[in-house]
Amino acid sequence: MSYPSPGPAGSPQPAATGSATTPPGAPYPQPNALGTHPVPGQRRNQGVLIGVVVAVVFAIAGLLIFLEVANATGGGGFAWGLLFAFVPVVPVIALYLWLDRYEPEPARYILFALGWGAFIATLAALYINTEVGNLLHESQSGGNRAAVFVAPPVEEFAKGSVILLLALIRRKEFDGIIDGLVYAGMVGVGFAFTENILYIGRIFNELSEEGGSEAGLRGAFVLFVIRGLISPFAHPLFTSFTAIGIGIAVRHRSTAVRFLAPIVGYLTAVLAHGLWNGGASWAGGAGFITVYLFLMVPIFIGMVVFALVMRSREGQMIASRLYDYVRFGWLIPQDVPLIATLRGRKALRQNARRYGAEAEVAAKAFQQNATELAYLRDKIVRQVIGADALDTEKKLLDELRARRPSVPFPPMPAFAQAAPQFAAGPSVPGPVPPPYGDGPMAGSPQYPGQPGPNGSSPGGYPGGQPGYPSGQPGYPVAQPGYPPGPPGPQGPPGGYGPYPPSQ
Repeated sequence: MSYPSPGPAGSPQPAATGSATTPPGAPYPQPNALGTHPVPGQRRNQGVLIGVVVAVVFAIAGLLIFLEVANATGGGGFAWGLLFAFVPVVPVIALYLWLDRYEPEPARYILFALGWGAFIATLAALYINTEVGNLLHESQSGGNRAAVFVAPPVEEFAKGSVILLLALIRRKEFDGIIDGLVYAGMVGVGFAFTENILYIGRIFNELSEEGGSEAGLRGAFVLFVIRGLISPFAHPLFTSFTAIGIGIAVRHRSTAVRFLAPIVGYLTAVLAHGLWNGGASWAGGAGFITVYLFLMVPIFIGMVVFALVMRSREGQMIASRLYDYVRFGWLIPQDVPLIATLRGRKALRQNARRYGAEAEVAAKAFQQNATELAYLRDKIVRQVIGADALDTEKKLLDELRARRPSVPFPPMPAFAQAAPQFAAGPSVPGPVPPPYGDGPMAGSPQYPGQPGPNGSSPGGYPGGQPGYPSGQPGYPVAQPGYPPGPPGPQGPPGGYGPYPPSQ
């Protein structure tokens, strides 16, 4: 995934008290102030223009959909619907952002997915569902046939299309199922927000005309409990099946899988949505509760477990790919848990915060850079990315090396066992020909037979390496839980590290 680079334009340098002169156990040098990389004016202007166009389109769509909703609900219904609909939005968004912690999606794409769900998808679904309902001679409030057979395919296509669009636009940064689930959550939350305004506001308006505003408010509150508290994840849950299909497609080379997986995911989303609407339309109160308890709740729990498992595997993948770079000297094993485990990431940032805001920014940038490198490496291994990936890989490795002097690394964390465990494999013997053996950590104790840069000390960080104080306590070479990487025969090299065996 792409991030604005918070590092300086040139290679960042450590403070005047460089690590080569720092005695063992001394405080880390303060990093220099971080600037921003210059952005070419043409690209910046193009991005601003695209942003303005998207904002205008969303504003027009939002005005149209809210006029339609206000016309259907009345002023009072629209106000109460807006209030009730907003309540579940913040916690649901927060949970999806919590899921996406290894490499968070850029805020502009998160907002784009939210806006698409709230304005574009709802506007398209409203017009299509209304027109089809009129053709079926069903009432304005929606008939059973339209709700079960028309709304699910229309709404799931309207929501799922933005995930496919983002996967195509960001094909180099769209990394798989977790990314898809996050975007499914955002577009689903946006869609449910506008839809809840319509349904809650309409029931308030109808009941208020019959029994006064108090009756309308009671009815609105009951519907809010059902839609906003009991089932706030309904729309995100349905769209998650489409997202899983797209996430599977971007990680496979097979043309059949890349074509069929999104279709199967979409059809599954339509089926789940149709069952939900059918339970509400045809089964009555008791039937709806049965559908909810024995179908939707298990599906929801299963999706939560699946998402957590996928995030755990995401960390394992990051660790595995970073160990490729450990073998060839770009990283050392102690770096991996600070990037590939959530506790390690937190520990590095907390330690950096003690040295000031700039150090914390440097630590975050280092983690983001390394994480992006791991995802890119995974695409190279799977051969689902073009040849230009090798140039991107080199740039990321150069950035990783340049950022290191500005990052204050913590002592050996107490959570060593949180590191992904691999059986210790043999060290890489003998010298490695360029470009695979020219990493900044080449010649460290894990690489016998190669002289270290500025000389290597048999313990802790390699001596003289900027940003790695010699003899820093807590980093013994043979520390349990920090093996040199997964064993196994090396395949043909690719980029700046080895290709592991076929996946």
